[in-house]
Order: sequence, then structure tokens, then C-alpha cells
Amino acid sequence: MKTALALAVVVVLAICSPLIAGPSQEEVFRSINQNVGQTTDPRKFFAALVALAGVMMLLAVLTQRRKRQAVPRAMNHHGKLLKEMARALHLRSSELRQLKMLAEEQSLSSPLTLLLCPSVLAQAVKQKRKGRLDRRAMMQIMRRIAPHG
Repeated sequence: MKTALALAVVVVLAICSPLIAGPSQEEVFRSINQNVGQTTDPRKFFAALVALAGVMMLLAVLTQRRKRQAVPRAMNHHGKLLKEMARALHLRSSELRQLKMLAEEQSLSSPLTLLLCPSVLAQAVKQKRKGRLDRRAMMQIMRRIAPHG
């Protein structure tokens, strides 16, 4: 039985050895000549390279956009803020001058204090007895900024 098994192994190896063997030298040279002789189309390579660069740029832009936050700009200029408040309250320039004058007389840093705090405005108007203050204009301003309720 051992001899029959050994004989079977030898027969199988004899049949398979040409199948296992690699290509001959002639076949290798023929394959190299065919591959070297072919011309390549560089347009496909450059098109793929451009497409890859475009995808990378798109990803970079999207990443930057995601990092950026929509934050309102701070308004640190008193003059600009005063103009915004005057526009929001529909104040005329004469009323704004009255507020500036009243703020100066009350030793306040800005007329914004009077606009933002109606109680300070009311107190300043009560204390101001004489002078160029237009009380009617001040009362209209107080009505505009007073909370409705």
C-alpha cells in the first residue's frame, strides 16, 4: 500500500510540474516587448490628477467653512452705537442734540446712558429746570423708549 501511494504521488508530481513551472525566458521577453511597445495616453493620468486636486480643494474649502462661525461683529464705537439707537428709536437730530446736552450736564459719559436707562433720563429731566432743554422733545423720547405694557 505504501508503494502504491508513493507511485501515485510521483505520477501526480510528474503531471503537475509543467503546470507549476513559470513562463519560459522567451515568453517573458515577448511580454516585455509588448508592454514597452505600447503607447500610454497621458491625458487620462492628468485628468485623474486634476480631479483628485479638485476633490482635495473642495474638502479644504468645506473644512474651512465648517470651522468658521457666524458671530456678529462687536460694536465698540460709541458714535456708531448711538446712531444705531437713534435710528431704531426714530430720533431726530434735534432730539439727539438735546440728549447730548442733557448727558453733559448730568456728567454722563454718553447719551446712550440716558437711552438705555429711562429712569436716569426721567431723573435728569426733572432736575433740569432752566436752560435750553426742550421738555416736550424729552417727553416724546421717554414715551418711545418706555416699555409698553
